[in-house]
Amino acid sequence: MHDIMTDDAKNIPVAGKPSGSLTDMVDEVKDLSWRQAMPGATLLRMLVVVGLVVAMNFRQFPYMFRLWVDDPNWSHGFMIPLFSLYLLYSRRDELLRIHRKVCPWALVLVLVAAVLQVAAYQIQNPWSCQVGMLLLILSLVFYLGGWQAIKIIWLPVMFLSFAMPIPESYYGKIALALQNVAATGSGIMLRMFGANVVVTASNLNVQDFSGTWLSLTVAEACSGMRLLMAFVALSVAMAYLGDRPLWQRIILVAMGIPVAILCNVLRVVITSAMFIWEKPALGKDFMHEFTGMLMLIPAFILLWLLGKILNAVYMADEDPEEDASGGPETVEEKA
Repeated sequence: MHDIMTDDAKNIPVAGKPSGSLTDMVDEVKDLSWRQAMPGATLLRMLVVVGLVVAMNFRQFPYMFRLWVDDPNWSHGFMIPLFSLYLLYSRRDELLRIHRKVCPWALVLVLVAAVLQVAAYQIQNPWSCQVGMLLLILSLVFYLGGWQAIKIIWLPVMFLSFAMPIPESYYGKIALALQNVAATGSGIMLRMFGANVVVTASNLNVQDFSGTWLSLTVAEACSGMRLLMAFVALSVAMAYLGDRPLWQRIILVAMGIPVAILCNVLRVVITSAMFIWEKPALGKDFMHEFTGMLMLIPAFILLWLLGKILNAVYMADEDPEEDASGGPETVEEKA
């Protein structure tokens, strides 16, 4: 006797496949079109929410745009929103499959985020206003889409923070620490190659081939702050896009910092070498600017190699049922 049941969706007999099973439901969701997954009412709510967020934060956009244009430390700000949209696009299938539902208690988070942003406007702190905008977006997504939506959307939203200029006082403190690290690290590497170097804070005293001592300073522009922001953003993107366990994602993001510091040390070493070789014109102009772009290559290679090493170390658990049966389950006829 055959174990035959009927598939409700297509009214086609399917052997060994119960009607309305989890497999059926997943298959139906996968086949949903954009219009089915995002009906008109949902799109309307999204447009209203986006409009409210833009209206509340409209004054911030010209401020950030001017900084992106005028301040070379934040010139990467133009690319961050585009990449954030790409991160969302890369997870579009998951976004369409999730079960969205309103989370009533998350309305409290929306109100708290709105109050914090209004308070930031009152104290006239641009960075607090920008962070408040991200918190408001996340709380609205949580309220309208629930936990499943926030799990996918939170990182692309927070990724926008890389385009938001931090207060100058904090920026200066971080840059000064990075200047000292760059000077110390480059001094160590130059000595390894036989150069005479004396390091004091962010200053390098180097002796060229003719025996003349030169005083070089690792300025704020050479602190590596721009490299740090760019490489951490790159490591976050790699961690998000790859299909990895959580511990691998954490390692990739954390390694963005030492990779940025190492690449900036190499940049200072190359620039200082031009002065040691009595080529100051190259050190001041060409090599100083060229190495800033050149360091993107070793940074990407290092992060890529780290990802390969993590993949080699990690071995995914095999499905015990599939191993036992040697493949997917099959339906056998019974006499």
